[in-house]
Amino acid sequence: MPHPLTSLRLRFLLALGGVLLITMVGLWLIGRLLVLPALLEEEREVASRELDRLERSLTHNQQLLMAQVRDWAHWDDTYAFVQGQQPHYAQVNFSRSMFEDMDYQLMVFFDPDGNVHWLAGIDPASDAYHACGQARGDCSWAAALITSLQQRLDDAEEGGSEHLFAKPWPSLIGISPVLRTDESGPPRGWLAKVRLLDAAWKAAIHDQTGLPIDVEPTLDAGPGDTHTLVQQDGTSLMNVSRRLPTSQTGLALNLTTHMPRDAIRTSLRTFRYALGSAAALMLLVIALVLLLLERMILGPLRDFTRFTHSLHDPAVTHSTPLALLARNDEIGTLAREFQGLLEEQRARTSSLLEQASHDHLTGLANRRLFDARLDEALIAAELSGGSVAVMMVDIDYFKPYNDHYGHQAGDTCLVQVADCMRRLADRIEPGLRPLVARTGGEEFSLLLEGGDHATAIGVAESLRAAVVALDIPHVASPVGSPLTVSIGVASVQSPPFDPHALMREADLALYAAKAAGRNHVLDAAEEP
Repeated sequence: MPHPLTSLRLRFLLALGGVLLITMVGLWLIGRLLVLPALLEEEREVASRELDRLERSLTHNQQLLMAQVRDWAHWDDTYAFVQGQQPHYAQVNFSRSMFEDMDYQLMVFFDPDGNVHWLAGIDPASDAYHACGQARGDCSWAAALITSLQQRLDDAEEGGSEHLFAKPWPSLIGISPVLRTDESGPPRGWLAKVRLLDAAWKAAIHDQTGLPIDVEPTLDAGPGDTHTLVQQDGTSLMNVSRRLPTSQTGLALNLTTHMPRDAIRTSLRTFRYALGSAAALMLLVIALVLLLLERMILGPLRDFTRFTHSLHDPAVTHSTPLALLARNDEIGTLAREFQGLLEEQRARTSSLLEQASHDHLTGLANRRLFDARLDEALIAAELSGGSVAVMMVDIDYFKPYNDHYGHQAGDTCLVQVADCMRRLADRIEPGLRPLVARTGGEEFSLLLEGGDHATAIGVAESLRAAVVALDIPHVASPVGSPLTVSIGVASVQSPPFDPHALMREADLALYAAKAAGRNHVLDAAEEP
């Protein structure tokens, strides 16, 4: 039987398991090298679009602020106010509630020389509202910002200019020249409005976009988006930020938001589910393939293997299983071919055994078979107390027959005598189990199991007469035609049962029959 480690079942299992492993590794590599990067790239694109949306919201706020700045700057009352007229302008138009409602942090009026004419705003540190003629005292908190604004007045275009500041606070700024309502006349100064990108502004943007937002001053390292993955409250988030250039050299604002990674997590879960489903499906397919292999191939092959191994047991009658012979596939064809070869081998073996134990010319038993049967008969007689008789038959003057008639006629003569002996043996009582053998060229032997002396003599006389009755011409015989035989008989009824001694006695009796003139039957006791 094949070793378990080399059986087809295990090899198929290992092969299919290898296919499953290679497939799973391939799917994992596809997920790792193709699917995951594609999902991450899609996530980055989504994040970039969200940043674009936030930047558009910031730009919209800046444009809205600039429109409000121009609206205030292109007003006859403002035009008169920066020239020292309209003494009640500030009292009528400015108040803390107005700043809070308009989400302004600071408003500054500059004269044509760029000096502060008047300012008002809410101190981010103390949350106190102040209005001053100069950036001193209660309004000193605005001095640094005003200095930065003054540096950009000369660059202000006729239609105004928008600015993004990082320091002292992240701010949206609009600057417009002060003109009459019809925008005629030379500018009489500038108006600047400042809106801080503070918590209130961030909350408003969050309400507009649905995204949390943060802005932080940073060094200007050029534009670009960055993506950072963080864990927050057990939820996978992506922090995304974009550097926005400001009007201040060397400074930028980091626009940051974070967004849940629901899409990529859902996609990854779907991919893992698909991967698991593929693995489960492959396992099912492998199980079905193994089952089909077991039923269609491996099981029949094992039956065939067991059958071929059983051929080594001579006690078993061997025949290819009918289930294999009835199959209409390759295994059935193999079984039928094997059955044909087996039958042919059996026939050849039987033929070889027949040739090994029988004379090829006459078909009678040969000396080997005769000696084997004689040994068995003597052993049985010794055990049962029976008797055994043998006789040796020799054709008289057969050499002259061959010389006169030729060897082909001699062979025909041998066959005729053999057939005569066979017919005689067939008429003998079956209990004697007669065996006729050709034990030499023209010499034959006959065995009678259980035959006594009288029976053996009677059979021998019948045989001699039967050969004479064949009336085979033999003109070269000194005793005259027809062909005759001489027979020596020996029997044994008590131990010791020696086959060689018994055959020697029969041979001596045959010699005596020839000496008596041939065509005689003599036993050992009758030797002259």
